[in-house]
Amino acid sequence: MNKLETSFSHTDSSLYTVVSEPLPTKAVKAGFLRRLPAFIIDSIILQILTGIIITPLKLNLDIDETTFTSIEDIIQNFETFIIYGLFSITVYISISCFYFTLFHGSTGQTIGKKIMSLKVVPVADSMMTYKKAFIRYIGYIISEIPLFLGFLWIVFDKDKQGWHDKIAGTFVVKQ
Repeated sequence: MNKLETSFSHTDSSLYTVVSEPLPTKAVKAGFLRRLPAFIIDSIILQILTGIIITPLKLNLDIDETTFTSIEDIIQNFETFIIYGLFSITVYISISCFYFTLFHGSTGQTIGKKIMSLKVVPVADSMMTYKKAFIRYIGYIISEIPLFLGFLWIVFDKDKQGWHDKIAGTFVVKQ
């Protein structure tokens, strides 16, 4: 059911408007193995950005590679472990949310998807929006919770959609 593609057109009232058009028959939905490298690239970018932000806290808390090497170390430094862990997770989730919502909502492509020539497009009679991109990100979290089963679903789904695609009403296609 290849129905829609997102494209951009120039109008007088706004610089760029998202327009939905029927997805050409040449458009091919991207499967798991095509999408995985894009996700890995995006994850590396997000890890680097997170590292840049949390490094000052890590230095301030005097954390190094020997701080949490055993259960005894974690128990002894439990407060530091919790503060650092919660801060790191919060920063990573915030950056990820912003990154995926911004890129998917504006162009349908993250840096990883651009490199892999992939694009997120909406399903029938809808437009790619920041709201839809945000919902798709929430779907990422839901897809990750049960051992990434929502991502593995792409392998078995006839439309090559993960849970996040189904939740947001999107497909990933090869460009």
